[in-house]
Amino acid sequence: SLNQNLGWGPILVSLQVPELTTEEFLHECLSLGSYLTLYVYLLQCLNSEQTLRNEMKVLLLLSKWLEQVYPSSVQEEAKLFLWWHQALQLSLVQTEQNDSVLTEAVIRILLMLQGRQNLLAEERLSSGILGAIGLGRKSPLSNRFRVAARSMAAFLSVQVPAEDQIRLKPSSELYLTMKAQQALNALESLTSSKQYVEYQDQISQAAQFIKHPGHCLQDGKSFLALLVNCLYPEVHYLDNIR
Repeated sequence: SLNQNLGWGPILVSLQVPELTTEEFLHECLSLGSYLTLYVYLLQCLNSEQTLRNEMKVLLLLSKWLEQVYPSSVQEEAKLFLWWHQALQLSLVQTEQNDSVLTEAVIRILLMLQGRQNLLAEERLSSGILGAIGLGRKSPLSNRFRVAARSMAAFLSVQVPAEDQIRLKPSSELYLTMKAQQALNALESLTSSKQYVEYQDQISQAAQFIKHPGHCLQDGKSFLALLVNCLYPEVHYLDNIR
């Protein structure tokens, strides 16, 4: 188990990836749902070369993974929060460079992430023929995870309102696009569903945070920490991002 005082340090040192078969190793981890191992691999990559170029490379790799994964069980789901946190952190660093090419790349990644979060928040799987007509298998993920995914998707839809827009600074008023309004409605409508009744407080807290014009993309990590604290207080491997 993760030592609370030492954090990820000892694990970083102990993970050894077979050199020649890194591709295969990563592919295997993805198909097995070894999200923590992959997270440690990302941290190793970041530690090995602390440059903006390398950080962008890691962000692109992470975004490729985020586009592919769908946790197969409740036990796996919370591990994705570590990935979301890392994606937010690396995205912010790139936007600080005031380089339009980098910012465009970050916007694309965050829009993809938002799309994936919406998908993860669905109650039924949308793959296959039955999924296409809304009769897919029931999602293996928990209600609290769906609350977190809907919340993050709504937050990102407000902060990245279009393919050429990103909110990096707070404002006195908040203008919501139709897409952002729909994402917020989808989140808030959960409170009227019986199965989410125990998460009503968390949902309204999340909605309040999202609607605050003083919050921008810079507050994404704080928002994720808020969700983790109120929805997953018992999961210790998330302590580093609380």
